[in-house]
Amino acid sequence: MKDSITIISSSRMGPGTFEAKFIPLSKVQQVDKIVVARKELGPDIDKVSYQVLPRLCKNPIFNLLITPFILARLVKKHKAKLLLGYHYIPHFYLVYMAAKLTGTPYILGHTGTDVHRLAALPVRGWFIRKIIKNAMFFNVPGSKSKARWNELGFDNVHILHSTIDTERFIPSTADTKEFDFIYIGRLEVYKGLPRIFNAMVELIKIYPDVKLAVVGYGSLEEELKTEVQKRGLDGNISFHGFQKDTRAWLHKARIFVMASDNEGLPCALMEAMSCGMVCISSLVGNIPDIIVNEKTGFGFALTEVQNLKDLMQNAYENEPNLETMKKEARKMIEEHHSHKSAIKLWENELNEVIKQ
Repeated sequence: MKDSITIISSSRMGPGTFEAKFIPLSKVQQVDKIVVARKELGPDIDKVSYQVLPRLCKNPIFNLLITPFILARLVKKHKAKLLLGYHYIPHFYLVYMAAKLTGTPYILGHTGTDVHRLAALPVRGWFIRKIIKNAMFFNVPGSKSKARWNELGFDNVHILHSTIDTERFIPSTADTKEFDFIYIGRLEVYKGLPRIFNAMVELIKIYPDVKLAVVGYGSLEEELKTEVQKRGLDGNISFHGFQKDTRAWLHKARIFVMASDNEGLPCALMEAMSCGMVCISSLVGNIPDIIVNEKTGFGFALTEVQNLKDLMQNAYENEPNLETMKKEARKMIEEHHSHKSAIKLWENELNEVIKQ
């Protein structure tokens, strides 16, 4: 095809997030194929194949030295018209060097929050600013991220992030639920799980049988399990590890809750909203783009974390009566954060690549 594009990508993302990025991109008509260079094979996605890097590249230094040349070789082998990088360390650098070697344009995807803080540093941020400035487009999670990059002087910033398969993440038809609340995500400090546990302690005093499922893995898993046991919460809070089928777990619960310190725009929250669940979240990062308080969910500022228990109690008591909120939550994701919406945005960007 004359206007088809082969894309070479260097990306670091875990299960779920990877699919949220690459499934809609793979469905763009202009895309012929996508070759992702990474340290292991990835999920089975139409048009996506993988170039597993040499074991030597597991060493960070050798990765920086070798991988740009592997990416450059892939560009030439597949006659690729575009390089794509997700996550700034080390993938922005790897893609930038491959672009310098081949003269190929590149697009970068903002993940996490650390890259903004790094880019704002006067000396250490110089190189990352240079890499981002030279990108055709820098895709970010939401309006707050876009505003911050615009303030730093970047004019190539687009809002285009992870999106949800709203045809898969649909409301449950089950009459009964195994859990009242569910958290899905990493078990790390910035996710703020102790805030949810504190709220549960107070809620249990009123409703002794209330149940919370914690789904995910991370460095704090054992510490959090110990905390739950010490506080006598193990009859109310259960841990279920990493689960690939998040939809099945969302369908087991009535209310989704998270209390993070910072976020880009979390897939788990968007999946829960797409499933038509009542959602409670801290209003950090780009979350205010999708949680409109008391319309599409319940939000709280970290400075008012004491409100979390009241929000959870309100949701627990009134969830059956919040059908309008559930419908508005799903509508928000369908219109602005579905695979279909991402496909349209990618089409616009790739048309610009084709014109070059």
